[in-house]
Amino acid sequence: MYLAKKTTESDSSKHKPLVLIVDDEPNNLHVLVEGLLTDYDIRVSTSGEQALAFVESTRPDLILLDIMMPGMDGYEVCKTLKSKQSTKGIPVIFVSALTTEDSEEYGFELGAIDYIHKPYKLALVRARVRTHITSQGMLDRLIEKNFDLHDKLLEIEALALELSKREEELKLLSSKQKLFYQALTGTADGVVITDSLGSIIAVNPSFCRITGFTETEALNTQLHELKQNNQLGVSFSDVWQHSNKAGYWSGELVTRRKNGELYPELLTLSMVKSEQDTKVHFIAVFSDISSLKITQERIDYLTWHDELTALPNRNGFLKQLEQQLQNCSLNNNYAYIYIIDIDSFRSINDGLGLLAGDKVLKELAKRIHNKLGKKDVIARLGSDGFSALSSVEKGVGRLRTQEIAEHKAQKLLSAINEPFIIDGQKISITISIGTYIFPREDKWESAIETISNCEAACYKAKEKGGNRVTFFDNSFGEQAKRRFEIEQDLRKAISQNEFTLYVQSQFNSQQILKGGEVLLRWIHPQKGFISPAEFIPIAEESDIIYELDCWVLKNALSLIKKLDKRHAALSISVNISGRHFHEPRFLSLLKTQLDSYKIQPNQLTIEIIEGTLLNNIESAIEAVQLLKNLGVRVSIDDFGTGYSSLTYLKQLPIQELKIDRSFVFDAPKDNNDKLIIDMIVSLGKLFQLDVVAEGVENQSHFDLLQEYPQVILQGYYLHKPEPASEWLKKINN
Repeated sequence: MYLAKKTTESDSSKHKPLVLIVDDEPNNLHVLVEGLLTDYDIRVSTSGEQALAFVESTRPDLILLDIMMPGMDGYEVCKTLKSKQSTKGIPVIFVSALTTEDSEEYGFELGAIDYIHKPYKLALVRARVRTHITSQGMLDRLIEKNFDLHDKLLEIEALALELSKREEELKLLSSKQKLFYQALTGTADGVVITDSLGSIIAVNPSFCRITGFTETEALNTQLHELKQNNQLGVSFSDVWQHSNKAGYWSGELVTRRKNGELYPELLTLSMVKSEQDTKVHFIAVFSDISSLKITQERIDYLTWHDELTALPNRNGFLKQLEQQLQNCSLNNNYAYIYIIDIDSFRSINDGLGLLAGDKVLKELAKRIHNKLGKKDVIARLGSDGFSALSSVEKGVGRLRTQEIAEHKAQKLLSAINEPFIIDGQKISITISIGTYIFPREDKWESAIETISNCEAACYKAKEKGGNRVTFFDNSFGEQAKRRFEIEQDLRKAISQNEFTLYVQSQFNSQQILKGGEVLLRWIHPQKGFISPAEFIPIAEESDIIYELDCWVLKNALSLIKKLDKRHAALSISVNISGRHFHEPRFLSLLKTQLDSYKIQPNQLTIEIIEGTLLNNIESAIEAVQLLKNLGVRVSIDDFGTGYSSLTYLKQLPIQELKIDRSFVFDAPKDNNDKLIIDMIVSLGKLFQLDVVAEGVENQSHFDLLQEYPQVILQGYYLHKPEPASEWLKKINN
């Protein structure tokens, strides 16, 4: 790259248009430079690469570009220039000896603005360069003016935006003022504004509603006069003084309405200053909290009392028991507590409804109160559980205390055994009473530990059949601990595959296999074998029993599915808890599982304990009917031990009666039990029901039951329960 002629300072000051000539032929360059040097600032490049390097740093006003050059030709240079944002606007005139239309058309497609053909005619070259330079200059000036106009427009837009913004701010300010006014007049809180001396200058409608003063009466009145209460505690003078010093006060204040009535209010008094801190006002915002106080008192009451019976609740009882424990320790005397629980209270709620159940609880609370001493503390611990706390005189020993507690508890049992009249209907209930004497000689116990011990005694009374008084024994604590551990372990036993399904076969009188009953066995990883008699009652008291029943049902259906086709007549019996027997969730699960396993529904027999059917006979009938529609057989388990009734046998579409083992056990030597078996077998014939006798444990049982050839037999004498997998393998082979 070089200059065609050294440019002097005076030359450069003229700001001649810059023309870049790109040609590899010196003769061509010489002609063009000589022809244009007078009017233009000329730069020369002898290759395409050199030209591109030049325009990276210096932008020419026009480029005269030879097409035919070694290396990068003019077409490639033009294409590169037009591909870049920074150089695409530079005008390019091709200089070429080519005169074909195709070459010129291609050049114009690449972005050239003109063609100059060789050999040159300098007059034509100068004319075309001048024309394009002039056109480019005019375009540049138009662009410059356009930019100036654009800047002016931007200024105008900015000014318009600022004006619009100010207008919006004014609108917003106006809307905020309206909003503040609406909030002030619409809020449920009273609002009053005073000057620096406490003279009222504005009030809102809620102020008038709460205080009883009209706006006219309040204006120009001293706030002190309206807030004086003549009550002990915080006075408004103290509030005003604090607000003047600190600028703020908030709290509760008792004040008077216009009619003289006192009421509690929640008040916030704030000092408000102008920007110059010369003008001071005070704003008081207050609300009538009379209803809140009543609600709080109600909450405080319910914290310590039972709403249904108005007796102390568990919290209240614990508080008084803790105090009694301390008194006994200080005074060296004894006291005792009762835990009183209704036996089978669930059947009352299920059979008569919750409202009737509540009436029973209220009547029970009255009877307990009437039978115990006036100084005794009686409480409702929750649901159907009550408690009582009694103390004896100092000097009365532990044995005498136990006699007193026993005597009083027996009197209470007798009183509760008298029928209750609920909605004109006689209802008989029994209770279990756990009794605990304290303090113990060997250790100090908290109120919670004391109640826990007494609850363990009450639970033991229930285990023995209820309607009795049981005193705490040290072994009960271990039992309660084991019971808690089993309940916790039950919750994870299913997921950890700790349960196993066993089967006990059922035979006819000729000892031909007719089916089997599935039994649940639990092998605990640490505790070993745990009897169903221990863990089933615990599961029954929580929703764990539902999970257990679902697990047993699914595995029983899987067992039926695996039976050989030769055994299609065999029936598998499954015990289901009465707690959820008629619940939609269980019935829905059963239908889904039957569809899933695709077995003959009559191969499944659902066993229900007799007593649970009568808790809600209408739901039971509906559930049994649904099972019948599905094709599933239903058996009444332990028949004869509950409330056997011809009425429900007639109403329930069942298929089987199961004689309880207690009748079979003594039947060979007890004629009464044999007569009961006779009756049940006769009922089976009458209602066309199958009859199963369980508890066939020895030869004498088997021989006796041979008198009833239609009865199905089940017991250890015929078959000991074995794992379902082994039982299945034996009968299939």
